[in-house]
Amino acid sequence: MVINKTEQQEKQHLRHILTIIRETIKIAGTSVGEHVETLKEYKAYLWENKEDIDVQEKRSMRESILNLYAMGENVIAKTNRLTKLLDIPYFGRIDFRENGPGHPTLPVYIGIHSLYDFRKKTNLIYDWRAPISGMFYDYELGEASCTTPSGEITGKVFLKRQYRIRKGEMEYMIESSITVHDEILQEALSSHADDKMRNIVATIQREQNRIIRNEEASTLIIQGVAGSGKTSIALHRIAYLLYSYNGEIRSKDILILSPNKVFADYISNVLPELGEETVPETSMEEILSGVLDHKYKYQTIFQQVRELLGKPQSGFIERIQYKASFDFLEKLDAFILHIENRWFTPADVRLTNGFIIPGEFIGEQFRRFDRYPMRQRFDVMADYILDLAQVQYRIPVTIDNRNLLRREIRNMFGAGNDLEVYKAYFDWVGKPEMFQLRKGRSLENADLAPLAYLRLALDGNQPNTRVKHLLIDEMQDYTPVQYKVIQKLFSCRKTILGDAGQSVNPYGSSTAEMIREAFVTGEIMRLNKSYRSTTEITAFAQTIRPNTGAEIMERHGEPPRLYRCKGTAEEYSRIASLIGEFRESSHKSLGIICKDETQALALYERFREENEDLFYLSHLSTAYVNGIIVTSAHMAKGLEFDAVIVPHAGTKNYKTEIDRSMLYVAVTRAMHKLSLTSAGDLTELIGNPAAETGILS
Repeated sequence: MVINKTEQQEKQHLRHILTIIRETIKIAGTSVGEHVETLKEYKAYLWENKEDIDVQEKRSMRESILNLYAMGENVIAKTNRLTKLLDIPYFGRIDFRENGPGHPTLPVYIGIHSLYDFRKKTNLIYDWRAPISGMFYDYELGEASCTTPSGEITGKVFLKRQYRIRKGEMEYMIESSITVHDEILQEALSSHADDKMRNIVATIQREQNRIIRNEEASTLIIQGVAGSGKTSIALHRIAYLLYSYNGEIRSKDILILSPNKVFADYISNVLPELGEETVPETSMEEILSGVLDHKYKYQTIFQQVRELLGKPQSGFIERIQYKASFDFLEKLDAFILHIENRWFTPADVRLTNGFIIPGEFIGEQFRRFDRYPMRQRFDVMADYILDLAQVQYRIPVTIDNRNLLRREIRNMFGAGNDLEVYKAYFDWVGKPEMFQLRKGRSLENADLAPLAYLRLALDGNQPNTRVKHLLIDEMQDYTPVQYKVIQKLFSCRKTILGDAGQSVNPYGSSTAEMIREAFVTGEIMRLNKSYRSTTEITAFAQTIRPNTGAEIMERHGEPPRLYRCKGTAEEYSRIASLIGEFRESSHKSLGIICKDETQALALYERFREENEDLFYLSHLSTAYVNGIIVTSAHMAKGLEFDAVIVPHAGTKNYKTEIDRSMLYVAVTRAMHKLSLTSAGDLTELIGNPAAETGILS
């Protein structure tokens, strides 16, 4: 028997659920009030009797107050979750019957959070992360199973429904045998950029669900094409892990490596929407500089990209390519072994009492303690040698002798500071030209990770045990040696995601296979279906960077518009006209994406006076803003906009391979509308797509 068979019955059930939610919120509010009053009473009692009560009673009262605080916070968190359910209590339903005699068919309503009826002792709504909810995404009607803490449950799905509920009102329901009905998916894909990023649980596809719920892989590498939703999927994966390992992993135990502060702010609302706290974030450069005690000035990745987009000096690209290779990493490991075997020259040491420690014996101890990193061995060796001398020869060990032997052994290691050792590597491999300091003795960006890697090899490190899950976004922009440093620093599970086709530095990028090789192990999962852009925009992007493995989601819109203007003045006039069209449309976000920050700033200055809601995002920005954004392709990575304008898309501006990467990133940010403008002929990087994929004006 199917309960709530008709749409009218479903609407009546929805009203019943909303009534229970409101009642539960009211009870929770009363509970919070009682907690506050009890806390006031406890505090007043402590204050009024502070001279009379003993230490034990004070301790007991403080513990009671802390417990009340914790209970109150839990009630408030529950109230916040319930309040969100008032808008959309659930979005899906399956009817499931477990195999075996006597098992009833249970309706399983699925939402962002669970709702439990304490009076009837039953779940009214299941959290989308619960094991039983996984069947909604993974199975059609018929045989199904799920893995629970008590073991695998098998049975059958007899009904599958989806609902569109907004502000507590059911707009419609769809009965379907597939996970996500095209109508609901199409509507979700057609939503505005700022709505779409937050919450995709109602439209998760089977392959996405496999990634979210993967608990086996210690290192999960997600290769996703532009617009495949990989970042949102990764954040939903974090929410799932926090739910599944409740108590073992908390939000503060997760760390996100994000490309910039703006992107971190852009994604910061996703986890709170799913009922989780935001998680800490950092950057690769902050980690690497921290390993080096922030001693060195260095070229940032933004400065490196800016130089590559301009006119880089001879050899600059070659140095980046070399240091992004596995050959470089292998030779660096060989050099570290060479240092260990050849750079320690033992010699006799005469202690203050005249006793001589033979150099041969010191050399034996250097090899004996080879389990220690080189610079950690010296003091350990000295202490061992003196303790042995004291036992065998009854030589008294003084502080002066201990300090003397430690100092002499350190001096036997023929290495200076980290930078001197690193420079010696290039002489050792016969490539001294591959290392160049910049003005002000600043490191090139490509040297920061190898120098940190060398420091860890010489000094050793303690893995960061506080971080229990590491999320790395834009994986393609990091090199093998950077991943080796991460491997040394973080022994926890990792989720690594990106797209090899969207590298801002094609001379130093990594593929999923390269990352797996760097970590030695790792499971690669692929997202080949693009959901962000319309069919027409995605087809246009394919002319810039073809990807035969990409699957285009059928969602049609207007073709990209290509505007070939007679000069800069006409191009600016066209951009002003396109901004006006955006204002008259239903779109909420517009990205004006230039090749680099210099061009973006110039265009921002040109249009800022007549557009108060125009904002400039640079690598120094820390927050994402809604409205009209002018930025560079590098900063736009990971973001999406309802409409996108790509200015200066001419032959002189976009011509190199890194220019191609920037252009591809820029056009794939557009969800619904894409326009390119140029003063003169359009770039040849798009070939001649006007006849098939765009409209040339």
